[in-house]
Amino acid sequence: MDSLVQCRYCMNRLTHPLELVCRHTFCSDCLTKEVKNEKIICPICSTEHAAPGASLATAKEDKLVPYLIGLKNDETYSSITDTSPTTIHAECAGCKQITDLRICFHCEKPLCTSCRGSHYESQRKDVDHSIQSLLTKTNELVVVAQTLNTNRTNRIQEYKLMKDKITTHANDLAKMLHDEEQALQKKIDARIQYETERIATTEREQQYLQKNKTTLDQVMDKYRDEKNQMILMKMHKNYLDLAPNWKDKLDTYAGRINGKKEEELHFQPTQPGKNDALVGKLVDLKPATLHTATGSKPTSTPAASRSCTIM
Repeated sequence: MDSLVQCRYCMNRLTHPLELVCRHTFCSDCLTKEVKNEKIICPICSTEHAAPGASLATAKEDKLVPYLIGLKNDETYSSITDTSPTTIHAECAGCKQITDLRICFHCEKPLCTSCRGSHYESQRKDVDHSIQSLLTKTNELVVVAQTLNTNRTNRIQEYKLMKDKITTHANDLAKMLHDEEQALQKKIDARIQYETERIATTEREQQYLQKNKTTLDQVMDKYRDEKNQMILMKMHKNYLDLAPNWKDKLDTYAGRINGKKEEELHFQPTQPGKNDALVGKLVDLKPATLHTATGSKPTSTPAASRSCTIM
């Protein structure tokens, strides 16, 4: 849980947390310091955000961080005891019997002991289902991130072998092909650098998702260890209010960690005509499949090639 309430700029606990459009959060003061040329680049996903007039108009307050800090420190629950809130003698909103009642934190209805128990069980099931759903999605994204970078690493090795093939093919065409060969080499070098940079970016995303998973485990443990039903009702309400925000964060990560956006570089030697490129052409192809360790369905499908011919 500590990892999600830590600013990646100052490495301290987040203060006045602001969330960028990419759904990563930092201290408001840290973000202000990093605005350069009316832009700010997220250090986790490398997304560039506009900050017109050195302001952070596009950033918004992150409501999840205060919730996690409060949950970890029991700040929002420290005043709740077995005797709070004050009991009242009235008709129960559940069973309609007149008896001693307490107001539910979740729905603000007066409930007797029996109805509070069934009401708590209903909330607990909603919280359990929500947390399990977030954990499942987090685990899936972690696996996809790992698989993406494994495939990228393998492609880099193939690209390095491809460079040797290009060199061999170019040497066979003698000196007049030298300039074209160099152009192709530079293009592949640029692709290797591009893939390497994307690996680093996705590794940071993966680490952030792993921290999400750890935090979700800690939230679940916090609920399981709490015995006071009134505290749990309050904890459930706070969590259920913020669960959609958490899911939105994961949806944003899923938009970036997406195998359908992957492209592969292929070298195809050619016997050119009089006006054709002599060495060959580089062709971007979508990977046929993205197999994950969970045995899930492929996340990408074959696509038409887009050739990049160097003339």
